[in-house]
Amino acid sequence: MLAAWTLWIREVVRFFRQRTRIVGALATPLIFWLMMGSGFRGSFSGGDYLEFLFPGALVMILQFTAIFSTISIIEDRREGFLQGVLVAPVSRAAIVLGKTAGGTTLALIQALLFTALGVAVGL
Repeated sequence: MLAAWTLWIREVVRFFRQRTRIVGALATPLIFWLMMGSGFRGSFSGGDYLEFLFPGALVMILQFTAIFSTISIIEDRREGFLQGVLVAPVSRAAIVLGKTAGGTTLALIQALLFTALGVAVGL
């Protein structure tokens, strides 16, 4: 479990040290939500289009986080870190659990921040 915990912490710390990744993970769905919601506001008769589009933007956050977690594995392989972890005396299940828990934690944090923004706006 120590190996999974360590990989989990590493994923979270790596994310918060890369400012561009933080901005990209939150700004892309936010801009999509605001631009699409504002643009189609007049043509949507069932209420506010921002409210309608909010769940889709939330799912987009989760999707981008999954993609970036996969890219993180590819980067680890290219840098040689993954090879070092694979030859360590830990189970492969612990490695998978640590990487998956890290990506899940990041997705949860981003989704909670976006949801808090929606609540602050009045959704």
